[in-house]
Amino acid sequence: MPLLVAGSAQALEFKLADNEITGSLDSTLSYGAMWRVQGRDKDNITDINADDGNRNFDTGLVSQVFKLTSDLSAKYQNYGLFMRGTAYYDTQIMDKRNDYYDTTNGVERPSQSFPQDDHFTDDTRHIAGRKAELLDAYLSGSWDIAEHPLTGRVGRQVLNWGEGVFYRGGINTINPVDAARFHLPGSELKEVLVPVEALSFNLGLTDDLSMETFYQWKWKETRLDSVGTYFSDTDLFSDGGNTAYTTEDNPLIKELLAGYPTVASLGLLGNGPHGPNAYLNPNTGTFKVANVGKDIDARDDGQFGVAFRYIAEELNSTEFGFYFVNYHAKEPQIAVDLRNYQGVDVDGLNALLGPLGLGEAVPGLSTLDMASNAEARRDYVEDIRMYGFSFNTTLGDASVSGEIAYRPNMPISISATDDILGDLLTQGVLGQTNLFDANVPAGQACAPVAGKQLCRGELFENYERAETYNISLSTIYNFGPHLSFDSMTGVAELASEHIRGSSLKYTAWDGSERRFVGAQDKAYVGGNDDDVQIDRDSYGYTLLLTGSWNDVYAGVKLSPYVVYQEDFSGNSDRTGNFIEGRKAYTLGIDASYLNTFEVGTQYTSYYGAGSSNSMRDRDNVSVTAKYSF
Repeated sequence: MPLLVAGSAQALEFKLADNEITGSLDSTLSYGAMWRVQGRDKDNITDINADDGNRNFDTGLVSQVFKLTSDLSAKYQNYGLFMRGTAYYDTQIMDKRNDYYDTTNGVERPSQSFPQDDHFTDDTRHIAGRKAELLDAYLSGSWDIAEHPLTGRVGRQVLNWGEGVFYRGGINTINPVDAARFHLPGSELKEVLVPVEALSFNLGLTDDLSMETFYQWKWKETRLDSVGTYFSDTDLFSDGGNTAYTTEDNPLIKELLAGYPTVASLGLLGNGPHGPNAYLNPNTGTFKVANVGKDIDARDDGQFGVAFRYIAEELNSTEFGFYFVNYHAKEPQIAVDLRNYQGVDVDGLNALLGPLGLGEAVPGLSTLDMASNAEARRDYVEDIRMYGFSFNTTLGDASVSGEIAYRPNMPISISATDDILGDLLTQGVLGQTNLFDANVPAGQACAPVAGKQLCRGELFENYERAETYNISLSTIYNFGPHLSFDSMTGVAELASEHIRGSSLKYTAWDGSERRFVGAQDKAYVGGNDDDVQIDRDSYGYTLLLTGSWNDVYAGVKLSPYVVYQEDFSGNSDRTGNFIEGRKAYTLGIDASYLNTFEVGTQYTSYYGAGSSNSMRDRDNVSVTAKYSF
């Protein structure tokens, strides 16, 4: 018969098979709510492909999450089992319409949910609104091999390598990140990294030297904030996106939009996988410029790594780490897929419209047709190599650590998404490309985009491989009893990104020189200049200070904290960490009772970097309550 007992924090402990199998079930039931406390910046809802998340929420409640997370662990002799699962429900996504129409003043402006713009997409509802999933699930074991300790794990697991604290992109690239779950009020750090199926071992070679290795047989991508949720700032790169639009306040374009359906009805347009252009609005000048196609996922195999760690006793027991990882990108590049587009019979269209004096409209109509059948696809690049070095040591009451991650073949985005689309449209309308001409062989029907040739019948990849260095230095300082606190701790991390092996420039179709796109994804066609594009070197830092008052009242502990973050120099590549001038701070306090019940509240403000900071109007207040049993 199983024996059940209550352990620490009311965890359910059990024993089976005459006490040979022991284990515990730890669960946390939580509630979290977040309110927007800052009105929209009217200049932050101008990008039709990036504004759904901002338009969807007026000030007030933006997220209300009920969540259950459970950890099951069991042990038999030298073997173990660990499983973690979670389920959550957000009432603001699932049970109400959003506030999109409050921003349009009755003018039709399509969202990713068009024509029901005040609804969330199905993908967003299924990912951000409600979800139940198994996270960790692995078996572990420990053995002695020729007097060398060996531990191993097989199954869904998280591997934490390196010494990075706050920033991604360093040595710790083995597991993807779930940004969508991280932004749920009441989320915990243990839920941020996504467990992936892998086999891992750690072998003690000597008393001071160990080796760790892994092989993943499953690839998973980083999960960005779903389209239309409060923190989402892209309608193309994340789940829930389906269509790219543009708005052109040009009388010629509006005339083309008005005439396109008539010509399409004659069968001379729409010769592609998506048929004639499905969204054209002559009144506003808005039309579809691309479909969001199926992701180009990386393959499951080919991700592996090895790490050696050495403790130098003579150097104050400093630990040094040496790493190699071959992995596939977790964050996407954008590719343009024209492999299934056959083009337009330009000769036939000229024969029809020329006698009517409308021959000049042929390039524009053909361009609209091409836009209807172009596919923007999230492209996950394979076989990125990472070589790393790290250290950690103690200096008095402080622990100090640092790392360097070098990648000789890191994919770097070339052009902003809107520049790709805008350059294609401009060349097409002006008749300066034969890309859409079905009478020209596919491989020869091309247009210069992002310094390369984009051709019909091919997949255009918008990235270049370059050398990158990610460097960080961090410290954790234990102040002990200080400033009335029973304990106080400070954490600081300085991080930087450096790009070499590329000019980071390309020649546009009109002969102008442009820099590669930065983390802002700001387009030249939108009136932006070099200042908001990529830099070779970029830097930022994060500071955290927290304290605690124990037994404030009958087992109640209070823990206030403050976090400050600043990107103080340079812009990263599009998937990087830094946007120059961007700042944020958080003020919060948690109260816990006997490690069983916890409540907390915090205020977060985003500012700096002007229009480059898409979060600049998302200040928020959140409250959480958790019960562990």
